[in-house]
Amino acid sequence: MISIHNLFILLLISTITILAPCIAFSTRASNLSLQSQLQTVQAELLLSIGRVPGTAMPPEWASSGAKLAFPLEVEFTDDPPDEYEMSKERLLRGDSLMGSNLMSVEVLNEPSFVSTNGREVIKVLDGAYGCQIQNIESKQATLRFFLDFPEGARRNDVELPAERIYFLSSCWLADESILSRARRRRDTIDNSIQEITQDLETLEQQQQSVGFLQKIGSFKQSIDLIERRGKLRTQLNEIDQTYPLDSSKVIQGPRNNSITFAKEGMVAVKRFRRGVGGTKEQYHWVGTFTFNEFFVDDDGEED
Repeated sequence: MISIHNLFILLLISTITILAPCIAFSTRASNLSLQSQLQTVQAELLLSIGRVPGTAMPPEWASSGAKLAFPLEVEFTDDPPDEYEMSKERLLRGDSLMGSNLMSVEVLNEPSFVSTNGREVIKVLDGAYGCQIQNIESKQATLRFFLDFPEGARRNDVELPAERIYFLSSCWLADESILSRARRRRDTIDNSIQEITQDLETLEQQQQSVGFLQKIGSFKQSIDLIERRGKLRTQLNEIDQTYPLDSSKVIQGPRNNSITFAKEGMVAVKRFRRGVGGTKEQYHWVGTFTFNEFFVDDDGEED
């Protein structure tokens, strides 16, 4: 006879076995929907190359705090990369749930900046992009792409290396019903945090006029409230990181497009580190980029 405990385990395994293909299918479907809407999007990016907190670049790199800034116009196309090698970039490929190949990113302008030598043009070659749903509930996805800078660029002690440069950001498939639920949940948590803060202030005032034993009881109560508030703040932070609720940190994609983009992303270079497990890829921050605006096609239709 199977015990209740073993029966529960069997039911749990069966449920996971049944749900796993459904989740995988949903993820692939969302990836395909996301990629189909990214294709043909044209945008102006504003790049700011220079030292950023947490970078692993050498200490002398951009130590003056100077920045190399320039606009870059790109199109996320529906064509595969011209070179087979581009489709093998592991940072862009994600995992088996991606469900589609990488597509190419085309450069639409000749970016330039002003230095002591006057106006300098930066040579940029087309690259590739990939996207992958990271959170089914919020429809949050990673958006990663690269472009090749064969001659690099330099301004003072800020040098953009002459190599492949990587762009890392996030985006969301917009769904107003999902956002409404997230807002209500956030408001509920925020109200709970405010109530706990008020309770703590009340306890602090009461402790000034009570005896020793009552202070001990109030102290324990305060600890419980502080722990609860800490957990709620963690939940609040997770919501803020997972859903595009802060309008100052996101930008809506082109009209007739249901993608919301994180306004700012990171710019990185690839480096290799040798270790016991072999050579590993690492990505060092060399700046940031922002989505500034989206463009309209020459025929007058917005992407």
